[in-house]
Amino acid sequence: MSVQYSMSTDASSSPDDLSLCHAIIARQQEQLATSQRQIEQLQHQIDYLMRRTYGPRSERLDPNQLALFQLSLSADESAAVPPPVEQPVTATTSRPKKNGHGRRRFPDDWPRRRKVIDIPEAEKACPCCGRKRHVIGEVITERAGIDPPKFYVKQYVQLKYGCECEQSGVVTAEKPIMPIEKGNAEPDLLAFTAVSRFDDHSPYYRQEKGQFRRAGFHVSRSTQCDWMRQIAELCLPLYELMRSLVLRSKMLGTDDTPVPVMVPGRGKTQEARMWAYRGDREHPHNVFDFTMTHARAGPMKFLKRADGNNAEQGFRGYLQADAYAGYDELFRLGDIVEVGCWAHARRKFFEAKETNLALGMESLARIGLLYEVEEQAKEMSAEDRRALRQERAVPLLTSMKTWLDQQAGNVLPKSPMGEAVGYALNNWTALCRYTEDGDLPIDNNAVERMLKLIALGRKNWMFAGSERGGRTAAVLFTLISSAKRHNLDTWAYLRDVIVRLADLKPRELEQLLPDRWKDSHPGQFAS
Repeated sequence: MSVQYSMSTDASSSPDDLSLCHAIIARQQEQLATSQRQIEQLQHQIDYLMRRTYGPRSERLDPNQLALFQLSLSADESAAVPPPVEQPVTATTSRPKKNGHGRRRFPDDWPRRRKVIDIPEAEKACPCCGRKRHVIGEVITERAGIDPPKFYVKQYVQLKYGCECEQSGVVTAEKPIMPIEKGNAEPDLLAFTAVSRFDDHSPYYRQEKGQFRRAGFHVSRSTQCDWMRQIAELCLPLYELMRSLVLRSKMLGTDDTPVPVMVPGRGKTQEARMWAYRGDREHPHNVFDFTMTHARAGPMKFLKRADGNNAEQGFRGYLQADAYAGYDELFRLGDIVEVGCWAHARRKFFEAKETNLALGMESLARIGLLYEVEEQAKEMSAEDRRALRQERAVPLLTSMKTWLDQQAGNVLPKSPMGEAVGYALNNWTALCRYTEDGDLPIDNNAVERMLKLIALGRKNWMFAGSERGGRTAAVLFTLISSAKRHNLDTWAYLRDVIVRLADLKPRELEQLLPDRWKDSHPGQFAS
């Protein structure tokens, strides 16, 4: 049976046993430390949620604050920092030209509709000599206008032929193959609906109640869903080709984001997952995959490692990702090498800096030095970039590892700063791997930008209607995101893909890849 003592200012209530008093004090100090740690964690969560809801999303800091910690580095550490390049100042030095904030010229290919404004007839006579004035020039002011999207009806007229003998029957011209055989939508309308949904983030109900209704054309959201499902099935061979090419990449970037999916018959959603895979420069495609859970079976299957074996067509190379435990089995196989993401590591320090400002600012300053090296290496070849990293970044990383080991003993492991330090140390080998090869990026930000396409859409359409709807979205997000990667007009690209896939010729599929299509359609770029 244990005896509990409550804190009291009355000396008579204190036990006489000195050892018992020490035990009580030690227990109370332990409880106080636990309570303080919980308060710090809860305050950190509140600050994080407030910043996510109301604050800026960027992780920018005052460079003057970071400079304080750069100046405090030891002589050995500061020797690894490249000296700033001073620009010579001369009497003729002029300020850099700033981008103008005036009105931009409208595109030259926009049609011009002239509206001539004339002076009154009474003013056309010269008041001096009485002769009629004549036009000597004009002042043109341009203003942008718009015609709402205009629908049209395309009639397919199949000519019928017969003979006067009436013995050979009637011959009717064969109708061309349609993307949706029994549908009543042309490829340009199908592409328009897909781009509105998956690029402009306009939900089906908003298209139904908005642009379609304004045009007097009733297209229900269920019809639009059916259109997109059939278009995704039509585009599936191109999707699979892009997936197979991405798996040949030397370095593959991946990340995932939650997507709510409506559960049939239950009236609520389940959290599914959309996975993004970004191929390298030789395989410049963005591919999405949809799974109903966050289990490792999703990436294992996509990378063709579902059986845990080295499949012939499976991915082999560098895989850059966050520290998701589901990838550990892939790395255990040996022919997939983990590459860490410094953006993830930096974000953890940024989010924890309010709980330990000095430690947080110094960690961000050290990471900032690594990014300064990357800024210098941006335009270099892969070999030169690797050499620069070995010369400049490796010493910075070595110094930072020693510093992190020292800080690990000074912070509570479960505190926000302790978790940030632990994340960096636990993934240190992967975080340093980018210095081994000039083709490897320092972070996975390119893949995170891919996922913005999902995040922005999710705020509008809220959830996917079914698992099949999620897979449809993965196919169409893949085509649109890959087109955007090459700065293509997504509507023009998708319309042409739908037309040509409906009647695909042999060996024509590869011509529909965005990088190949761009070469054969030089004018179809996004402005």
